[in-house]
Amino acid sequence: MKTTLVVRSSNRPIDQQANTCVLVLASAGAGLIDQSGCSEVSFARNQALSMALQVLKKSDRTFDMVLMVDDDIVFDLKTALAVVGSARASGVACSACYALANGNIAVELLPSGRFMTGLGFLAIPAPLLLRVAESAPVFLTNEKTEVVEFTRSTSEDCPDGTRRWMPEDFYLTRLLGGAQLLPVAVGHLKTRAVQPDRAAAEALLESARALKS
Repeated sequence: MKTTLVVRSSNRPIDQQANTCVLVLASAGAGLIDQSGCSEVSFARNQALSMALQVLKKSDRTFDMVLMVDDDIVFDLKTALAVVGSARASGVACSACYALANGNIAVELLPSGRFMTGLGFLAIPAPLLLRVAESAPVFLTNEKTEVVEFTRSTSEDCPDGTRRWMPEDFYLTRLLGGAQLLPVAVGHLKTRAVQPDRAAAEALLESARALKS
């Protein structure tokens, strides 16, 4: 795992079990990028991958693989090695299988035989990510930081004249040329109820009232 860069995004307290899994990768030598503080999923993905891009270009360490890991995914080292090893050998993105809350796996088959799929446990060869970045748009944040637009959530035209919704995970995996879906499983935690912070909500409403007055 010493040439693998793990990229994790989160906007909430991370479950101890999921965090332990990532720490196991770090103990095995993987690099780690933790992106936090943004509830807009597409922006968080773009910011995290842009942070990874800077490490790939400027770090003294050599990384040949980026492993995207969601903050609610649990796995073991053997599974991580299998997914990363497959991506390294094939030169294409590879994903483990994990179930959604309804029990389904979020995938859609592409004409190439690869899949659009989720980003919960996706290994991306570094040369592939760098190649995508070369032609991707770049935008500035409010802090004037450049972020590469690797993905977006959008609607798009279909061949039959209708339109469809393209979520950010499908958009990115399609841009990568599709992902191989490996017959290995990782766990998807669905145990936390997230509720608004009352003090933060009241402060926001007070700000709005102040603007009106």
